Amino acid sequence: MTMTKTGKQLEQIVKQIEKLLLPSNFQIKSNERVFNEEGVQIAEFDIEIEGRLGSTDIKWLIECRDRPANGPAPGSWIEQLVGRRDRFGFNKVTAVLTTGFSEGASQYAAESGIELRTVKEITFDGISDWFLLSHITIFNHCGNMSKALLIIDSKESSARRNALKDIIQGRGNDPILISTETGQAVRILDAFSSLLSEHAELFNGIKPDTDTKEIKIRAEYSNEKSHFIISTPEGDVRIKEIFFEAYLSIKTEKVPIEKIIQYSRDSGAEEISKTVGFRLNVGNSEIGLEFHKLADTGETHVIVRTLKNA
Repeated sequence: MTMTKTGKQLEQIVKQIEKLLLPSNFQIKSNERVFNEEGVQIAEFDIEIEGRLGSTDIKWLIECRDRPANGPAPGSWIEQLVGRRDRFGFNKVTAVLTTGFSEGASQYAAESGIELRTVKEITFDGISDWFLLSHITIFNHCGNMSKALLIIDSKESSARRNALKDIIQGRGNDPILISTETGQAVRILDAFSSLLSEHAELFNGIKPDTDTKEIKIRAEYSNEKSHFIISTPEGDVRIKEIFFEAYLSIKTEKVPIEKIIQYSRDSGAEEISKTVGFRLNVGNSEIGLEFHKLADTGETHVIVRTLKNA
């Protein structure tokens, strides 16, 4: 597993697993910055966990380190964490590493009460007893728009009609459709994509990777508060309908496993969880799909989260 240089991916994985294990009344947050009275930042915490256990308020810090080139963590890092615990009043501090701890670091952590965790990459053999998929098949609904006819009110003036025609001919592929609800400008192609996403039934009967289906469909924009206009030099022109002609198909894509990792106490002697992760492109978003199996309960939790929006 290759983490980002800043270790953010490592932090996200650890945060997600610990969140699954925490009581519901605990709060978990990440990358919290601490400032002094002069407004100068004096610290940033990777993961903070707070909650009440019995009659005691718990304040727990988890710091993550992903520096493969530097090898095992030195004792100096543990010293820094001891300092953070004492200065900022944490009841508990846990150090998480992808490259293990030096002998000196492990010994000092044990003496000073710093808990150690490791995250390491494992092979498919390590999960084959409970996870049977080597890939996930994605069905991509594809639409190839061949024609779009914008329909406006028959009472529009000839000046506005000509101005609209000039814009469509000159900038037809640009974001010229303005939503009266959001003020956002989108392309005609975007309006078509939105129509497809709202009417999945248009793809009924199409055999994946085999068929192509021709459609002709009208999209009506009759809502007085939410429709499209196109701004022209002669004034705004309301779009009442768009007539689309297109060819639809369904393409399959096999997405392999991106990462398989094990989260353990100390140097890997006691397993906490195993995670299988996929990275999927869905529409304009990059989605993370993760399966977390918890060692204590044997439960598998499925987590879906947005990694990036295009």
